[in-house]
Amino acid sequence: MPMPPGTARPGSRGCPIGTGGVLSSQIKVAHRPVTQQGLTGMKTGTKGPQRQILDKSYYLGLLRSKISELTTEVNKLQKGIEMYNQENSVYLSYEKRAETLAVEIKELQGQLADYNMLVDKLNTNTEMEEVMNDYNMLKAQNDRETQ
Repeated sequence: MPMPPGTARPGSRGCPIGTGGVLSSQIKVAHRPVTQQGLTGMKTGTKGPQRQILDKSYYLGLLRSKISELTTEVNKLQKGIEMYNQENSVYLSYEKRAETLAVEIKELQGQLADYNMLVDKLNTNTEMEEVMNDYNMLKAQNDRETQ
């Protein structure tokens, strides 16, 4: 009995050529990378642990790596402490200088206020006797407050 078309097994003579299962599978170039030595197979994952025997040298290697990490961290912290101490000493010197400059600024502001008052008196054509009377009154008042 003849089979209806399309019911034959894939890849057999009753089937068209392009519909076979294995022969028509898509090949991707990325799965087979080319290197200088030629074609390589696909990379497979490693099975099991890398090192079967964990002996004394393995643990010594781990300890050495951890010790080196710790020493680099300690060195980094020491550098940070030194930087902090330098910044702190600079800050303290600036603070002392700022205090002395603040005192000087107050003195200069007082002198400026005196000069401004003198200029105001001159601009308003105040007589010298009047200025001297104000001076004497303020001096007497200051002397009383001082006692």
